[in-house]
Formats: sequence, C-alpha cells, structure tokens
Amino acid sequence: MANAGTDFTVVCNACSGQGRIYTEPCTGCGGTGRSAGVESLAVKIPPGVDNGGRLRIPGKGEAGADGRTGDLFLRIHVTPHKYFRREGRNLHVDLPVTIGEAALGAKVDVPTLDGKATLTIPAGTQSGAKLRMKGKGVPDPKGGIRGDMYAHTQIVVPRTPDAAARKIFEALREIEIDPRAGKF
Repeated sequence: MANAGTDFTVVCNACSGQGRIYTEPCTGCGGTGRSAGVESLAVKIPPGVDNGGRLRIPGKGEAGADGRTGDLFLRIHVTPHKYFRREGRNLHVDLPVTIGEAALGAKVDVPTLDGKATLTIPAGTQSGAKLRMKGKGVPDPKGGIRGDMYAHTQIVVPRTPDAAARKIFEALREIEIDPRAGKF
C-alpha cells in the first residue's frame, strides 16, 4: 500500500523553475535567456606561464540553460623570443665573445628579462662554455623562485682581419700549442 503523505518536487518544464512563462519571446535571445555577442577583455597573464598553460577567467564563459555564465579558460601560447630559449624556468642565450675576451677574461653585458646584466667571462673560456647567471631565468607563475639563465659562449673571429690584427694573429700562431695534438 502506498504512503499517502509522500511529497516530492519536480522542476517545471515550461519555465525551468523561474516561475514565469513568456508568451512572446525576446527578439534578442529568442526566449533562451542568452544571446551571442563579442566582448573584449583585458587579461593579466602572470609572469612565467609556459606554452599550454591555462588561465581561468570566472564568469566570462558561455551562459548555461539557467542564464548564468560559466568560466572562460584561455590556453596560453608563448611566442619564441629573438634571443632566449626556454627550458622550464631556465633561459638560454647565445653569447658572442671575442678571442681576446675568451683568452684573457672580461666583463660583458648580457640581455636578461630585467634588462642588461654584467657577466664575468673567465680567462681561458672555450667556445660553447655554459656560464650560469643564478636567478635570471623565468619566474614561477605561482610565485615561487626564478630559474637560472645560461649564456653559451660563441667565440667570434674576424672574417677579414685588418693589417694590425693580422700581425697579432700571426705572432700568436707562432706560440700556439696545437689543440688537436693527441686527439686524432
């Protein structure tokens, strides 16, 4: 025998629980309670976000059946940089150095995310050396520590040395030690 005092609630199919039924639908939305449109948004992208990162913008997504808007999710695409290569939070940059800077050591300016910084090139630096600049990489988007930056040295020789440079290089050749000796 059924219980005669049972109560239950059902949402009205005609008004979706709104308590109103419109006989003439709105021309803007056709009675759906939502309409298509374009909105420009200014969005602050946190520093350090990498390719494929997602950014949630509350209340700017598509409207649901009840008319309330959802969230908008942006997928981040980072354009490659002219100088820097990124590996996680670390940055890499190719650093051209002269023969004199590599042989004798020097202090040179290097581009960083914060502007130029001075890097010490140790005497005897070889082409391809990887010099670390601690804390000059990409910041963690969640507020953590920054990565490092690595400068990869590339020794640049003059393509057409003038007479003075040619004389110095000829004198150097006379005292150089063969770098291939014992390797081949």
